[in-house]
Amino acid sequence: MSLPNQAQKITLNSLRKCYRDYGIIAGPHHFTDYWARDGFFAAFGALSVGDDQIVRQMLKLFFTHQRRDGLIPYRLMRGPVTLGKYLGFPKYYSQPRPTYRLRGLGPEVLDGTTLTLLFTALLQEKSFLPQIKLALQYLITREKHGLLWDGPMAEWNDIIWKWGNLLYSNIIYWYMYDRLASWTNSFDPTWSRTLIRKRDSLAHSLRSRLWNGHYFADWHDHCRQDYFYPFGNCLAIAWGLTAPAESDSILAHCQKSSTQFTLPTNTPNYPWWRVDFLQRLTMMGDYQNNHVLWWQPIATYLAALKHQNKTRQVKSVTTQITTKILYDQTIYECFEPNGKPLKRFFYQAEQPFAWASGLILWSLAYNTQHDKI
Repeated sequence: MSLPNQAQKITLNSLRKCYRDYGIIAGPHHFTDYWARDGFFAAFGALSVGDDQIVRQMLKLFFTHQRRDGLIPYRLMRGPVTLGKYLGFPKYYSQPRPTYRLRGLGPEVLDGTTLTLLFTALLQEKSFLPQIKLALQYLITREKHGLLWDGPMAEWNDIIWKWGNLLYSNIIYWYMYDRLASWTNSFDPTWSRTLIRKRDSLAHSLRSRLWNGHYFADWHDHCRQDYFYPFGNCLAIAWGLTAPAESDSILAHCQKSSTQFTLPTNTPNYPWWRVDFLQRLTMMGDYQNNHVLWWQPIATYLAALKHQNKTRQVKSVTTQITTKILYDQTIYECFEPNGKPLKRFFYQAEQPFAWASGLILWSLAYNTQHDKI
């Protein structure tokens, strides 16, 4: 078996260890809940290897808990949050319980809704059409300046105080409309044209609010916040939003910021006052802030390079990724700057980690003739 094939086998095994009755959990040790962002990003990899059924089960789970106003939970908790859970001894409810607000108390979180709708389009599940339309009506109420407007810490990077028009949220929102438009064209072309107009409007707003002439900024609140966020920028390329000149500019910034086997989550560092106090109290203020390394940026970077036909760089990054996987023999959540799995007094990296496993499989399988999943 070739080295890339060995790495893919390890990665697929890591992903499948996170399959459960209702879908894909974030991880089997302490991330044992059904997180929409973890599970659905992992689902890109599941679909790439033909594991469609587990993704369909997850769709059904999240739609089952859709609120009357259209919002879909961002997390379905399989058990309470306890110290024992983070020590590897979780307790479980008889049925998953939905969470719509950050930590149950904060702002409503939107990516459970956008990602559920995205995968409904990818799997072409017509049985959920009424629920899709209800969710779209809800999402429009959460727009400002032509884009989704998030509350503090209501995205993947949920330890950093950022709010407003976020790149993470809105690149998913744009792609959701892109895939919905493509799917519905075969059975409702009038609706599809409406969805295309909305998609194009979102693309215009993304550029007017977030494009800084070199890359898409991390977010825009009272002003544009020009942190470089490779994950969101590379998704914009891989999913087909960017023009060739925009793609080349983003990839040049990625190449300059490469570190160890991946790219930093953001550059420069977010200032200390933007980091959640509890994270700083537990000496985890660098968890999603440049210092700690993650798989998500490099996986999407590889897909972006493939989209732009950067053959030499694709080969180099693929070797980078497979070498790391073969060394670790599993997919860890995150790493210290020296490349070792994160291990602190209060926290150690989850493994295997579904999100990273799925994205790596997707990026390794990505080709320019794919169907854009």
